[in-house]
Amino acid sequence: MRIQAKLFTAAVAGAAVLGLAMPAQAASSQVSGNATGRCGASVLGGGNYQPLCLFFVHDGSGAIWGQDGSVSNLSGYTFKSGSGQGAGQAVKNNATAMESEYYENRGGTVWFNSGYNGNYDWAYDGKGGPLNYTWNNDAATEVGIGVG
Repeated sequence: MRIQAKLFTAAVAGAAVLGLAMPAQAASSQVSGNATGRCGASVLGGGNYQPLCLFFVHDGSGAIWGQDGSVSNLSGYTFKSGSGQGAGQAVKNNATAMESEYYENRGGTVWFNSGYNGNYDWAYDGKGGPLNYTWNNDAATEVGIGVG
């Protein structure tokens, strides 16, 4: 009887350790509002529309930031100067809305952690709106939907 009890205790302890070692599944949220149309060359400069933009204000107004491609760490980037509330502020951990304008059926993702990890918000092409999981906790952007 004692051997069975010890085996049972060892099995429970082993299961607990395995349970702690299992990585948690990242949560995601779809941003599905209409695009503002501000995520383009006329606002950000350069040639084509930017695939993914972040906004300082949740309704898509205020300062804007966009990048033609994925960015694994938003540290060092700032919202465009002269484009409203939040201009010149750091992008990392200050965005409240996103917009995807990629036009190649890839959409875009905003990640909670640098290196494309953790919870994320995503949008199909031509969609945008307030962030959910990454509201003022944005650390990376990726062209494509949750592909990190």
